[in-house]
Amino acid sequence: MKSNLLPNGVAAGIALLISTVVGSVAKGEDAPAGVTAMGPNPAEGLAIDGWIVYPSLFVGSVFNDNIYATAYGRRSAVGVRVRPSLQAGVDNGLHKTTAYISADAQLYPGLGSQYRLFPTPTTDVDPTNVTGRAGLRHIWSPVSDLSVYFTADYTRQNGLFGSNFGAGAPAVYVPAGYTVAASQQFSNQISGSVAVEKKIADWFVRGSTGVQYVAYDSRPSGNFPFLAASGDAQNGLSYTASLRGGVWLSPMIYGFVEPTLDLRRYENSISDTNGYRIIGGFGSDLISLFRGEVYGGYQSQSSEQNFLGGTVSKPTYGARLLYYPTPYLTFTATVDQTLAAAAAPTTLAAHLGQWSPASLNTQSKLQVDYAFSPFWTAYMRGGYGETRWANSPRGDTVWAAGVGVNYTFWRNMAITLDYQFQKTGSNANGLLNILGVSHSTGWGFVQNVVSAGVTYRY
Repeated sequence: MKSNLLPNGVAAGIALLISTVVGSVAKGEDAPAGVTAMGPNPAEGLAIDGWIVYPSLFVGSVFNDNIYATAYGRRSAVGVRVRPSLQAGVDNGLHKTTAYISADAQLYPGLGSQYRLFPTPTTDVDPTNVTGRAGLRHIWSPVSDLSVYFTADYTRQNGLFGSNFGAGAPAVYVPAGYTVAASQQFSNQISGSVAVEKKIADWFVRGSTGVQYVAYDSRPSGNFPFLAASGDAQNGLSYTASLRGGVWLSPMIYGFVEPTLDLRRYENSISDTNGYRIIGGFGSDLISLFRGEVYGGYQSQSSEQNFLGGTVSKPTYGARLLYYPTPYLTFTATVDQTLAAAAAPTTLAAHLGQWSPASLNTQSKLQVDYAFSPFWTAYMRGGYGETRWANSPRGDTVWAAGVGVNYTFWRNMAITLDYQFQKTGSNANGLLNILGVSHSTGWGFVQNVVSAGVTYRY
């Protein structure tokens, strides 16, 4: 069975990109993207010059009842959906490498950007788009008690959970991202990290450093740019460094403490911040059929130029839990609360002085994967994301869910049916109504996407 559990990202601690993978934090093991602790079956892969390769391809049709993700003037369409993916791994004991690439293309031929007058003149962006992920992870273990980790990753994603949420493909947590209720939010994330771990008897210490660049696609603002979401201003680089120390409290449970330094540099330098977080927690590499980690601590982001807003400090907590009672059933749950991107939620808010060094993001996901026969597999996903803006009463939320089923009808060919749901909301609508202002795209939207087609797996 495969899951979508992924390591944390850079701006909330890119140094944790490797170190917070479920079941691998203390022991220095690494889990490939989209693979559970049990891992893929080598007998099901394609052997190429020492590498085990796992290719797959979905081709089918897609129905979207709100292709422009609008609150008003919803428009539905039928298109083509293509999801190729490839994962490859090699392990000779001294070196272990995993490479992966995947994409999710939703194509609506004949449909492009549209201009509408209601509620205000607005140009909605082209509904045809591609999201995806590509990366490489390498572990070098010159001796049994010393490991060096290298990672590089590129991710293009729609929203906090990704447009492929519920489609059985990996989704990436974008730590510097924030929830925007008024429209779709595509982000491009490039990250890399290096970590070194040393084991000393029952103790372990791990030093990490990393960098991440995040850029957001522009969103429609109509004829009122002062009401536009200020995502472009939040494009920028984040640099982090952390040191984790821990001890095995028993053969199955470890405890750890980890301080992290975080420097964020944005396109608009007025948003630059310096921050830190300190967390402590417990984890298990294997308690019966359970793996996971829970942590809690404190985080803070301060304006580098001591601008309006000064410092934002909040508690932080998180958990990554994986339970597989049988080889055919997997439960995965994740929760994160972290300080996300700086700047105001809209250009208007910035003009009103509602700027802050960071917003508070909360994300949670639950997923179940089940293979209930040699021919049938099914999955369910649920997620909730929330952004609360300091120095502003605004709060944005997103709900996401997905279900799907696969029926293998011939060798490695399966019929795939998938449904995904997304609903966004914001209290900004009421706030702007009080001011007598209507936003160009409206606040909040509901979107239902149904896909049906054929999946090939080697």
